[in-house]
Amino acid sequence: MRIPATLTMVLVLITSILGDDVRDFRIPEIPAEPFLQNAPTEAMADRLHAVTLFGKARFEQRRGQFPDALQLYQRAWRYDRSVVSISNELIPLAMGLKRTDEAGRYAGLAIEDNSLNSQELMRLAVVLGRSGNFDKAVQAYQMILKRENDSSLPVPKALILAELGRTALLAQKNELAASAFDKVNEALKTPDQAGLTPVHITQLKGTTGAVFLAMNQAYQSTRQFKKARAAIERANQAAPNPAMHSYRMARLVLSEEKYDEAQSSLQQYFDSKSLEAKSDPYQLLINIHRNQSANPDKAVALSLEQLQKIHQSQISNHYLGYTLAELALKAGQPELSLLRLRQLLPLQPVLSGYQTATDALLAQHSNKQPITDSAAMELIWLLGTIYSRSRSLASLQQDRLTQITSDDLLLRRLAKVAFTYVDNDQIPENTNVSLKTFTSHTAAAMALLFSQKKDWQQAEKFFKLAIEEAPGQSGAFYETWGIQLLMNDERTPAIEVFETALKDEFVRNKPAIHYLISGAYLLEDQNGKAIESAKFAADQANNNPRLLSRYPWVLYHTGQWQEAKDQYSQLVEKLNGLQAAPSATSLARDAKLTLSIICQRLKQPEQAVEWLEQVLDVNPEDAGALNDLGYLWADRNEHLNRALQMTRRAVSSKPSNSAYRDSLGWAYYRLGKYDKAKSELEAAQKLDDSDGVIYDHLGDTHLQLGSPLKARKMWERALELLDKEQDAKQIDLIHLKIKKLES
Repeated sequence: MRIPATLTMVLVLITSILGDDVRDFRIPEIPAEPFLQNAPTEAMADRLHAVTLFGKARFEQRRGQFPDALQLYQRAWRYDRSVVSISNELIPLAMGLKRTDEAGRYAGLAIEDNSLNSQELMRLAVVLGRSGNFDKAVQAYQMILKRENDSSLPVPKALILAELGRTALLAQKNELAASAFDKVNEALKTPDQAGLTPVHITQLKGTTGAVFLAMNQAYQSTRQFKKARAAIERANQAAPNPAMHSYRMARLVLSEEKYDEAQSSLQQYFDSKSLEAKSDPYQLLINIHRNQSANPDKAVALSLEQLQKIHQSQISNHYLGYTLAELALKAGQPELSLLRLRQLLPLQPVLSGYQTATDALLAQHSNKQPITDSAAMELIWLLGTIYSRSRSLASLQQDRLTQITSDDLLLRRLAKVAFTYVDNDQIPENTNVSLKTFTSHTAAAMALLFSQKKDWQQAEKFFKLAIEEAPGQSGAFYETWGIQLLMNDERTPAIEVFETALKDEFVRNKPAIHYLISGAYLLEDQNGKAIESAKFAADQANNNPRLLSRYPWVLYHTGQWQEAKDQYSQLVEKLNGLQAAPSATSLARDAKLTLSIICQRLKQPEQAVEWLEQVLDVNPEDAGALNDLGYLWADRNEHLNRALQMTRRAVSSKPSNSAYRDSLGWAYYRLGKYDKAKSELEAAQKLDDSDGVIYDHLGDTHLQLGSPLKARKMWERALELLDKEQDAKQIDLIHLKIKKLES
């Protein structure tokens, strides 16, 4: 409270008058005992720290330094949850910074707080839904609905029930969704009793009838067909759409096994020539025939006949066209399938179309009747087009690739026609050219096939052909080639490929090649070259998180701790500004964990703690960071209760992790709970019998439990397992402990 200036002057005068007589003034005695009789408990210290952090967060927020403010709020909450409100401080900041994952994590933790009012819980439920944590969102809505006479609830419960129903569907809790929608329907019957105004009812129904469509889904999944029918009718009333109404009714009556009615309703959709439901109506027709007929082949033939009739009046309907191609292949008519796909793929390509076309062409090959050269050419073009889309054939799925690479006759035929096309631009007679693609992509696809077979001689031939055909794209071909070699542990040939690439005028300045070769150099203990290439990749990275991360990673793995620390610190700063990049968050986490290890090696424990704290600021449930920080504190004999809590949570998340068990055991040891320490350390030893640190800890524990002989046995085993260079200090300490036993 500010004191007015005039009043301040009066107080000064009064004090002056009263202070004139100092004859009775005595210097107060300072008590011999300190003000605090006992040191503050760990919980008190944590709360004081949290309050300080909260104050700093407020200051940074007022300055507009929102990322810093968010981090400080997060850490304050972790030290004492009563100091910070996730709903009021953390989540608004995280959402404003577009850090939805962080907001979702904290929202999931916050709903355990029973002191939150319903409005706060609603905000949390929305955040949880947006971040994909539907189970927790359901939990939040249920908590709200259990409350009676809640004045903080800003909307009638019917609206909350509707959100619960929709979210429960997403969480695959269909019974719960149906139950919630039952209550919504009851509220709509008696809106006055439910507190629903006309505005609320409009909000509930929406302009598209989405709530009724959700009801239909919930009721169909729980086989409440009468309710589902009513929901479909109400959805159509809210947003009339005759075509979609017919399709929805067809789905419903098929669930009721009313096949003729389903076909009749579905025909109304077909007659409308609507494309709104995409390929689903045609798949529905196939399902109707499959359910009606005991003969699967007859069902397929019947579906094919009916869909071909529909296609005659809807030639440009690609949803129908792709369905027909798949169905024709199932009916044993690969040529009909290819006829459709040759028309569709050049104009409206989809992955499933390439997969179906591949299957149709492979269906024309057998030992008795090998694939023709023209069909082989089309297959190679397909593979080349798939390669051009992702520089990989993985989207074809492994079973198709294996079908090709395991058949030597087929592979030789493909290699022959591909080489003739790429090298001489010759195409077999009678080849349909609808699927034709570039010679370079065709060669690269063949190279990938031979890489799958680990025929490196043939792979090299086709990779070189691809490079010759398109020198300007040579970087991509060299990269694919080298990656294939590295994936198969062919490190020396990979280095040779990358070094050849770096002599290419189109490639020498491409950071991706330097990134890859730096890793290969490191694996071959060519550390100087690894560092040089990694630095070049980082310098030319243009804010690519993956390329930026390689230089500090190489420095770390070559043991250059100080330089690695400096570079990782710079990397974290850059990644903080690249939050939109998908890999930036995970790379930043890994960088901070590595920085913690480096700081421990450099004997900078406070900095090691800080980096782990930063990982936990972003994700307070990160098991790796919980374990590392809990162990670090236990090892330093600090924050022991917090260390115990953290290592418990780490073990709870991954009970079979021996390192986490060891950390928990060590926390118990530091707290003097030796029996519990022994139990956890023995569990860790069973999980990993080759970890010298666990045996060292077991030795210390047995000594405290009065078993020096067991202690010595454990320490001697630890000496056998520990690394003489990396663990030299720990080895010396163990020798001292054994020597003390002998004296």
